[in-house]
Amino acid sequence: MKVEKRKKLSPLKLAKLIANLSKVKKAEDVILIDVRKISSFCDFFVIMTGNVDVHIKAILEYITSTIKKNYNILPHHIEGEEFCRWVVIDYIDVVVHIMNPQLREFYALEKIWAKGKKVSYERKIKRDTK
Repeated sequence: MKVEKRKKLSPLKLAKLIANLSKVKKAEDVILIDVRKISSFCDFFVIMTGNVDVHIKAILEYITSTIKKNYNILPHHIEGEEFCRWVVIDYIDVVVHIMNPQLREFYALEKIWAKGKKVSYERKIKRDTK
């Protein structure tokens, strides 16, 4: 019988995990913003760039499948998956934006949410080889 390890993740730990997982799939310009003091709908944004639609899809699938497998947490909603130009993964307290370079530059979410506090997240994470 397999014993499952399930850890409870705080919104901050989930956001940091997502940021680190995105780096495994080579997401670029990953930032984590604490918006608790300025947002009524979530606690953290994780914003990143994927180079092309296939790259964005790979980042999306890696993040969602790893979190589901290791923590049994599913996103509340995913938007933009059909075209993979700007994908939003809604984990309620953490909202993830995976954007292509053109849309990231045009919408400049980090400027819109500049009153939020940038949070350090980087740690080494091993890629799942299975």
